[in-house]
Amino acid sequence: MGFSLEGLVRIYKEEKISMELVEISDDLHQMVAKHVSQLTHELKHADSFRKELLQEELRNVVFMVQEIHFARVSKTLSITTQSRLPDQLIERERCAFREIRQILEELQADLVRPAVSGKAEVSAPPNITNVLLLVLTDVPEKIIGIDMRSYGPFTEGEVVNIPEPNAEMMARHGLARKITVKV
Repeated sequence: MGFSLEGLVRIYKEEKISMELVEISDDLHQMVAKHVSQLTHELKHADSFRKELLQEELRNVVFMVQEIHFARVSKTLSITTQSRLPDQLIERERCAFREIRQILEELQADLVRPAVSGKAEVSAPPNITNVLLLVLTDVPEKIIGIDMRSYGPFTEGEVVNIPEPNAEMMARHGLARKITVKV
């Protein structure tokens, strides 16, 4: 069976409105690729009016095949999380979604199951200590500290109080010097 624009439109409409996956031919994507190739070839030799028509058809074909793909992926992911694969998948989709299902199951085993069973390890947030710095050169950009706060921009000679890991980094790069306060 060859490619037909009407057939692609039918599949596109059905896939968009159906809750289930639509039955498609295993070679649909190859047929679309051939059609796109033919359209591209014709574009090179067409007069301006025909060129406009061909460009519009090309845009529509590409749009529809992408939308069909996204709809199928979305539906399949939804079904896959319920631990089964739809019968309507073409072989290439079936292989890919088997791998995705395995990854999702591993992710669930790592994250969800321990949390639900109360076995998740909860670590206390790190104790963040701030350090005083003497800024040695202008630093025009803001930095995001390890505490997720914004610091800077900095001016030469300015004394700042920032988280220790960020202070260490600035000192290593010669942008600032730690200030030791004696009590």
